[in-house]
Amino acid sequence: MLEKYSKKMQKIDDFSQKILFDAHFHYAVCREHGIELPVFDAAEWMGISCAHSRQEFEVQKSAPSCVIQAYGMHPQNAANENIKESAAFLEELLSKNLISFIGEAGFDYFTEEFKKTAGLQEEIFNIQLDLALKYNKPLVIHCRKANHKLFEYSKKLKKLPEVLFHSFMGPPVEARSLLERGINGYFSFGKQLLNGNKKAIACVKELPEDRILAETDAPFQYLKGEKYTDLKDIRRVYEALVT
Repeated sequence: MLEKYSKKMQKIDDFSQKILFDAHFHYAVCREHGIELPVFDAAEWMGISCAHSRQEFEVQKSAPSCVIQAYGMHPQNAANENIKESAAFLEELLSKNLISFIGEAGFDYFTEEFKKTAGLQEEIFNIQLDLALKYNKPLVIHCRKANHKLFEYSKKLKKLPEVLFHSFMGPPVEARSLLERGINGYFSFGKQLLNGNKKAIACVKELPEDRILAETDAPFQYLKGEKYTDLKDIRRVYEALVT
């Protein structure tokens, strides 16, 4: 599914022929900020939205069909997650075929507070990975300061139909190594490209174009001087991606 929205497919001179695909955003939180789905003069827009609570999903499920549905247990929420309840809700969504992706799931060791929940993060990641395998669903992965965990799980990840490494924070050599392990992986980048992030820019330059996607992570990952990221900013990300 993801290949048709990759950088390779976006290198089209005619803007009217483009599908501006946002690989990662949060519909329910955007609604809280008053952010509307983008409308461009010619290009079509689609995107994958992740919800991380039953309440968020209730908002998200009312979105139009251009919003691709995902739900998951976020590693940053591990300390406060009702794991049994959330896992049951996730499997209910899967059994009813109400979501196309699981996530975002993964590991976040960015702060000492997050590191303290490493055991819980591993528990909820394994639950989601096992459900992804059971229902043959793609996985959206969030990973900060923990890329070694991706390699630990590479044998299972390569069994999934697709893996989206959202806002990938590693160097190109790590991304290539994940692909070489047989993972059907895609790597999405957002405003890091506008902010001069060297690793993100290097990945966009060095990875195969059919493995690269654009994202906003709206309303998050905003630049200095901004209050939030707007979904319309996907065009700015694409301009940085394909130039």
